[in-house]
Amino acid sequence: MRVMDLAIIGAGPVGLEAAARAARAGLATVVFDAAEVSAHVDAWGWLQLFSPFELNAGPEGAEVLRGQGVQLPAGEEILTGAEFRTRYLLPLAAALRSRIEVREGARVRDVARADWLKGEALGSAARADQPFRLLVEEHGAETETFARAVFDCSGTYGQPNWAGPGGTPARGERGARRAIEYHVPDPLGAQRDLYAAKRTLLLGSGHSAATTAIALAALARAVPRTRFTWASRGTFDVPLRRIEHDPLPERSALTRRANTVAAEPPPGCEWLSGARLLAVTRADPGGFEVELETAGSVRRDRFDRIVANVGYEPDDRLYRQLQVHTCYASLGPMGIAAALLGEQGDGPADCLIDQDALGTETLQSPEPSFFILGAKSFGKNAAFLMRTGYEQVAGAFSLLGRHAAAARSDSGG
Repeated sequence: MRVMDLAIIGAGPVGLEAAARAARAGLATVVFDAAEVSAHVDAWGWLQLFSPFELNAGPEGAEVLRGQGVQLPAGEEILTGAEFRTRYLLPLAAALRSRIEVREGARVRDVARADWLKGEALGSAARADQPFRLLVEEHGAETETFARAVFDCSGTYGQPNWAGPGGTPARGERGARRAIEYHVPDPLGAQRDLYAAKRTLLLGSGHSAATTAIALAALARAVPRTRFTWASRGTFDVPLRRIEHDPLPERSALTRRANTVAAEPPPGCEWLSGARLLAVTRADPGGFEVELETAGSVRRDRFDRIVANVGYEPDDRLYRQLQVHTCYASLGPMGIAAALLGEQGDGPADCLIDQDALGTETLQSPEPSFFILGAKSFGKNAAFLMRTGYEQVAGAFSLLGRHAAAARSDSGG
């Protein structure tokens, strides 16, 4: 049985940074991605990042590309997702392929110890001595891979939250899920025909919903009969609360523009605060009939499109058989969740929190050598920056090094 040194789940920005560091360390490494390299970034490629390239490039990844003679974007450049992917992520993956194994179209279904059950060998060094077994679905068949350490960098983009009360499905939402857009659409570009001269219900109050609202407002001003209702569950006087002295000008501008849309929507459009989606039904011949609770009453309405920008959550099915302690509120690893609560308090979420402030030890789960890194480590908390993920990668390698040194000491090596 061949045992890899490291298995990385997810070939996005954080997964590739981990792969770059593993390649430099000479570790036998395999990277799995259910689709293709940075597929999630490709899915929102038309969107502009609100942080500069210097905050989105990993130090190890950038060093790999410089060694290949690749001309990187300037540190202050603000890129779109597509530009970030084509100018950084894809070249990085190409540069790493000769040093590590990259398996695209390979979905990791389960991760467990090779033989220990979830409740066995609690706190025992013997558990750490046994490799992980990864069950992988690939090319219509299932295979298994064994590794001494696993980094779950699979993110949350593929797991949208439900849009109904309390984070559960609204009545009928399960049946309508395939027809509802849970990601940020492109109504001014490739999806213009889906939204132009149509009536859209937009749900959400974060930066994704703000981006959609701004685009729909621009479309409504350009194309007659384009209408939207923006419904957010918060009861503040604006949909987005401003971060005082925000160091990211693009994020501050997005907040300002979205709040202006809410305060002065185009004719026939509106913003509703304190609103909840109660029910949704597919209408004949098309569209949706919905029930919204707002201002203490139930409002019944009809829309052509529904966009639910209500956030994402981690898929914890991967590690159900591992000893992972997760937060009851965010579903992220408990150490990180507790540290985030201490840093953020109850103000608007600020993604400029680095891993150094949270502490390297917060990355460690009760399961030795298993790490949840990147956006997935923040769970339902959306205040994640790629730079934080890169710092997490460095911290995880540091912890792996400490564990290896301790093992050698215990064995007398």
